[in-house]
Amino acid sequence: MTFRKQIASIMISTLFYSQPGFSANLSPSRWKPEERTRAEQLEMMPWPPQARMIEGESGLVTATMSPISVRAGVEALRQGGNASDAAATVALTQIATALGSYVSYAGILQLVYYDAKSGKVYSMNAGWNSYLGESDPKTIPVANLEPLPIARPQTAGREGRKTLVPGFMAGIDAMHKRFGRLPFATLFQPAIAYAENGVTVSPMLAGLFPLRGKYLTRTAEGRAFLNQAGDAVPKAGDRFVQADLAKTLRAVAKHGSRYMYTGAWGQQFVEAVRREGGKATLEDMRRYQPTWEEPLNTTFQGHTVYVPGKSDASAYRVLEALNLAEAMQLDQMGPYYKDVKALRTLSEILRVATYDGLPQLTEWKRQKGLSLLPGDRITKPYASALASVLGEVREQEHPEDTHHSDAIVVVDRWGNIASMVHSINTAPWGTTGIVVGGIPVSDVAGTQQSQLAALKPGDRLPMEAAPVIVMTGAKPTLALGTVGMSLIPETVRLLVGTLMNHLDPQTLMAAPPMLADFELRKEGETFAQRALLIPDGAYDPEFLKSLQAAGVKMEQKSKQEVYLIKGTAVLGTIDLQGGAVRSVETPGVFGFAAAD
Repeated sequence: MTFRKQIASIMISTLFYSQPGFSANLSPSRWKPEERTRAEQLEMMPWPPQARMIEGESGLVTATMSPISVRAGVEALRQGGNASDAAATVALTQIATALGSYVSYAGILQLVYYDAKSGKVYSMNAGWNSYLGESDPKTIPVANLEPLPIARPQTAGREGRKTLVPGFMAGIDAMHKRFGRLPFATLFQPAIAYAENGVTVSPMLAGLFPLRGKYLTRTAEGRAFLNQAGDAVPKAGDRFVQADLAKTLRAVAKHGSRYMYTGAWGQQFVEAVRREGGKATLEDMRRYQPTWEEPLNTTFQGHTVYVPGKSDASAYRVLEALNLAEAMQLDQMGPYYKDVKALRTLSEILRVATYDGLPQLTEWKRQKGLSLLPGDRITKPYASALASVLGEVREQEHPEDTHHSDAIVVVDRWGNIASMVHSINTAPWGTTGIVVGGIPVSDVAGTQQSQLAALKPGDRLPMEAAPVIVMTGAKPTLALGTVGMSLIPETVRLLVGTLMNHLDPQTLMAAPPMLADFELRKEGETFAQRALLIPDGAYDPEFLKSLQAAGVKMEQKSKQEVYLIKGTAVLGTIDLQGGAVRSVETPGVFGFAAAD
């Protein structure tokens, strides 16, 4: 090829890929047959069958739970989409393949996004809005979160009061309008296809129906939702066809996210919620808007760690923990799973960061002269002051907190990065039994009474997700998304392990998780007396003996208990030298990845 032809080819390619809205078709029927077959086979498994590293030169997608959604995201990248397009495609597909159980189109979304063109990191909050007319949130019925350890006794009451204004679809739309390249409707094609043609019920999903399906049977629309596989209780291997959902998604793809707020779906949502005693109005739906914020950040071991903006409670906790790790010189210790002192120190850091905001802990900080201003909590001087008195901390409560979510990390060929978490913040499908347009409606307000009582009616609840992007100098080098009840411990241990201990991701992902303790305190128990939760069989017996000798009180948790309370993360790394993008898959961890 002559030099002139080379230049012409480059120009044609540049023009093609720089035009937003060029033709693309992400329908699974157009995927390579062997790749679609493999993704659908893996969808039947809770985690990857073997450990492996995934590496690419032009793009990477990694996400929790759904190999089909990862494949859909890779197709978006292959057909000219960027990180925004692929992340949206993954999220939309995850919900269809999860049958709206632990994630929902009527859920919420938190995004941290690196835009390569501007060199800036952005943060978007598409969380829950409360209702303008809900004036007594402490009387909202308590939702049933069994078998989670934070479950409170369920109370009777009007199910519509347990609902809130969702932000997920508005968030997807807002992200696309700011960053997207592919047509909005294109992003819905995989989700519509799997809703319309059916999803094979996996053993994991089949196990949820006997536990949580009973709440759907409360209403006629809930029973119709359950019967979409032809059985009153869907079984593993059944084909679950979501025809009503497909119609809803087609309408959103055509009319935009406002269809779910001021359009037909939004109107039906308000009618259904009010029928069940809730306070939703069309004004609540009309006024919903995602919030763009400056991300918070701190320096850590020569890097800059970006997390969501000031409306995200977990963002402060992650940065506080990282600053404490430096102040307590965790870098001079070994990896926490090999060094007794490191494990003890890290567990102390995580307890303080995770439970920050509890009344007794706040009062203790006031007595010690520590600042209570959120902005001060993420500074280096605050971390030094807190580190000097950390051993004296006491607490008396546990937080209301639930994390049932999916995490997504995408890196595209242009260097853009999306780190996203979306969630319903409650147990699968919730307990309302309300289904609108094929979408089960969460009972999230039934777990957030105290938080709602602290807000003005109509305000947004604080977010709890904490997706991360790490910059080294002016370049991004790591992105991380974490879900689960132990979200903060998982996020912090992975950042400490990669950036402070310089461990490779495969080793780190396979290491024992750090577990948050959300159980009610025992009578007379103080913060310092609470046991360190240890996964059964995760540590060498000699290591555990050394922990005991160091005076660390431990409580071992079974594998089943660990999966209820652990965090799960997906991460991507970018090589500063060669530009290669990498992720890992690890058996026992609910994360899948693919590269282009």
